[in-house]
Amino acid sequence: MPLRLARADYVTLAGLGLGWTAISLLLLEQPDLATLLLLVAFLCDKADGSLARRGHGSPLGPQLDALADVVIYLVPIAVLIVETLAARSPAGFIAGASIILFGVLRLARHSVGAQATDGGTTVYYGITAFHVAALGLTVRLVIASTVIPALVGTVVIGAVGPLMIAPIRIDVTKRQLTGAILVGVVLGTASLLRVFGWV
Repeated sequence: MPLRLARADYVTLAGLGLGWTAISLLLLEQPDLATLLLLVAFLCDKADGSLARRGHGSPLGPQLDALADVVIYLVPIAVLIVETLAARSPAGFIAGASIILFGVLRLARHSVGAQATDGGTTVYYGITAFHVAALGLTVRLVIASTVIPALVGTVVIGAVGPLMIAPIRIDVTKRQLTGAILVGVVLGTASLLRVFGWV
């Protein structure tokens, strides 16, 4: 069977490429540039779903999207912890492993039907990889801008890993999208200011 990709799939692949580039920048000790690229990757992840719902998806799309989330959300935050916050300490490796382990478990569970509809409202259980990634980027900026020890950020991010498979019900609402946009604007602005040396 030939491999046929739709518009939404190409957007997913663009996000995947941006995620990998951000990981490379983290390894090159450029966390602010990496943050900016990750925010664009996050937008790609949201846009591909929107395109798919408008009929521009493919049967491959849901699986491709779930696999891409590993590189767009989970691996960058694990690398951020190990390389930027924890300076390759044992605590960093444990926290990074927590993000990868519980994130992959959540994505696997989600792909076999953890998302459902309740009275017209889409619901899912456990915080998402996006939530963890947004928290990780926020914590990194706070640590970089204050005297809070990096180990605190390492522990905070690593500790939320198990919440990705916790029985926490989350309703998908427009407020979530608004909140995600606000977080993205704040993180993007702060990262731009740091890239250009204005803070």
